[in-house]
Amino acid sequence: MADATRPYCAIDLTAQKKACFTSEQALTDYSSTLASLPLVAVYNWINYNQAGGYSIWYGDHACTATTTDVEYVLPDLTGETYQNNNPSGISENNTYSSVSTYTAQSCDIKLFDGTNNSGSSSPWIDRCTHLGGSGTGNCPSTNWYDRASSFQLS
Repeated sequence: MADATRPYCAIDLTAQKKACFTSEQALTDYSSTLASLPLVAVYNWINYNQAGGYSIWYGDHACTATTTDVEYVLPDLTGETYQNNNPSGISENNTYSSVSTYTAQSCDIKLFDGTNNSGSSSPWIDRCTHLGGSGTGNCPSTNWYDRASSFQLS
């Protein structure tokens, strides 16, 4: 059963539909029925720790191999509830701790401080286990831990 207050979510950017579940298995089962492609997974905890809850964002097409064109835009994370043991329904705004794009779709994610892709922005990120600013691997060298208010995918 889908419910917007559950911690494991599938969000379709094209269809603007969201379904959230109490278990990862229910999310996996639901995701297997979608015609959309998984683009990026965002986690509430570092190291892609799924126990903290996470969302998988979907779209109707893959990204291009370059970051010069933006395929998807999510202008405001405050309207997206993302919760684990959080009956108040706090939004995804300023909660991302790690991110991982799906290689098959060639997407990278760029995080923004402000809504509507405004303010400071991260570099393009493919995967980052801890958005705390280590600069290790594909992680940004500046802190993006619990900071994003909007994002782009390219």
